[in-house]
Amino acid sequence: MKVIFLKDVKGIGKRWEEKNVADGYAINKLIPGKLAVAATAGAASQIKALKLEEERGKIAKNEKVNEEMQKLSGVDLVMRAKANEKGHLFEKLTAEKIAAHLKKEKGIEVDFAYINLFEGIRDVGAFEIPVKVGDKLTHFTLTVEAQ
Repeated sequence: MKVIFLKDVKGIGKRWEEKNVADGYAINKLIPGKLAVAATAGAASQIKALKLEEERGKIAKNEKVNEEMQKLSGVDLVMRAKANEKGHLFEKLTAEKIAAHLKKEKGIEVDFAYINLFEGIRDVGAFEIPVKVGDKLTHFTLTVEAQ
């Protein structure tokens, strides 16, 4: 039976791929699990429309990410955290906290996964924070002050 995959199925087929599979596998596993649809003329045109819509969504998302990256370049962000007299923070600043503070203070929305911190920030001071999305890299300055 010829099917069009709606999702990647490991070892069988990739999303949007049209492929012949065993009838029983298609009827009992792929179609009921919404992993694939039967490859009919109507399904093919519907899949093509879904694929175009997905590509448009990716393009729009990339444009938004590029816009946010441009806003982020050269930004100075100040965060206050509790620290001891030696300047060590009681609680480390993670990428999640930095991303939330960036959104709150500057209105710049960046997914925390793009903020490249190997470990959290544990000390008071100024830090150059790299943000990498795909092959694009930018930096912003984070100043951590004792509260």
